[in-house]
Amino acid sequence: MKSIYRLVTTLVIFVSLISPALAETSKVKGLAFVVLAEPKMPSGEQVKAALQQRLGNSLLIDKMEAGDQVILFRVAEGTVAIGLVDSPIPNKELEDVCRFAWYWPDACQSVAPHKAHLIVTMLDVKLDKVGAALLLTQVVASFMPDANAIAGYWQGNLQSRDVFLKLSGVASRQRLPVMLWVNYRLSNDLLKGWSISTRGMKEFDLMEIESKDANVDGKSLFTLVAWMSDYLISKGPVILDGDTVGESPAQKIQVRHAPSYWNEGQTVYRVVYPQ
Repeated sequence: MKSIYRLVTTLVIFVSLISPALAETSKVKGLAFVVLAEPKMPSGEQVKAALQQRLGNSLLIDKMEAGDQVILFRVAEGTVAIGLVDSPIPNKELEDVCRFAWYWPDACQSVAPHKAHLIVTMLDVKLDKVGAALLLTQVVASFMPDANAIAGYWQGNLQSRDVFLKLSGVASRQRLPVMLWVNYRLSNDLLKGWSISTRGMKEFDLMEIESKDANVDGKSLFTLVAWMSDYLISKGPVILDGDTVGESPAQKIQVRHAPSYWNEGQTVYRVVYPQ
């Protein structure tokens, strides 16, 4: 987490080179990263054209400012800022994250040689949580057609360039790209069962989701938790303590508002399967 704060500080410094007043008065409303093979920033006009094509008529880019290391877009009454950092993501953070990217077998091999990254953030945009996340998704995706982009990195969630392009291409309020927004850490104990925890739900003012030692297959557990995260982000905190989830009430899968198994002092949606 400390490394993320340092990265945001770096971006604010970049922004101040172009617009000092903006850097002093703005608040960060969204944050993501693009993992790069080489420290190269695409042209501002190229990125602007790609982004506007993705946004269509839903949002219009009012204006753009660009330098060698920073691109600023004015959109949704706020600013999207992209800063180039001529070094890998610090503290070997991706070396730890990639080991848990069970959905991307080649993750560690793919990101290991990266030499640079982009910090992508939004300042003061007038959008709700979901709208802001959808905008940030399309901003990150607008860099992905460039072969220099290796992956997107969002709230501890590492996704390949190809997957980011695929999911962002169909992203909407009716089809939320939760696999880009939420990290699902899945593990299996051969004796006790499957466990899962999320990271990223709190960005939507929601509790994280956990299940421990579930006596089901991992795919079923992931599918249920992914559905829950989509449903909660779409509808708000509507799953109450004691509610049941699943294909039917007969499954008797209960959700409790309970202390986290792994993070002291945190209350989560705890998914409890019947024994």
